[in-house]
Amino acid sequence: MKKRKLMLISCIISLTICGCAAEEKNETNMVESEQNTVQEEESHVEQEVPEDTEDTDDNLTGSYKDYFFNEENNEYTYNVTEFLYEDVSDVSVVVKELDSYEDGNVYSVNINYDDCPGRYYWETSDRFNLGTFYVTDEAIYVLFDRTDIPTVDEFVESGNIICSADIEQNIDGQKVTITNDGDTCRCLLSNTLTESGFYSEYEWTKGKGLTYFRSGYGAEGDPIEIHLQND
Repeated sequence: MKKRKLMLISCIISLTICGCAAEEKNETNMVESEQNTVQEEESHVEQEVPEDTEDTDDNLTGSYKDYFFNEENNEYTYNVTEFLYEDVSDVSVVVKELDSYEDGNVYSVNINYDDCPGRYYWETSDRFNLGTFYVTDEAIYVLFDRTDIPTVDEFVESGNIICSADIEQNIDGQKVTITNDGDTCRCLLSNTLTESGFYSEYEWTKGKGLTYFRSGYGAEGDPIEIHLQND
């Protein structure tokens, strides 16, 4: 009888020890499994994180001040494709700084040429005056037919954006289309209210300024088309 009791006790002890060992082994396996899972997740995260890259303007358009003339008070020579009905091979364009504001400067840009037929649009707007420009990092604005120096608010609220990121808008029949291609920014201003509406086209090149200008009417009347010399 005592032997049976001893054997029974021994069996119970053995089962208890085996059970504990199994539990410890299971816990150890679970811990190792969790550690492996964490390591795999960390490894996966490390693979997904891209290498550090500098957030510079190298991949951006950069400042649109770079698209204006380098020498801001100067006279530039343009080759003529068409200049109204004048027999001329080149004309000069005068750039003059008018004022300086916190975010940019104001300039006038004018074709320097004697008065001739076709110069005035509707007999009032001087086509030799290419505009009064406000040049900032974000955009270049233009106002026409100004004899004074416009304020920043006037440029922003009443002017046309003439050099910036790509845009297309039509405000009261005045359509503005701006496209960028590499270091070149093109702007087309056109009157869409009439079929033969007046238009003007500006092409700005980074590091050079206004490299191309064209204006006229929808039926190609009274055309002006000039290219910056040595562009």
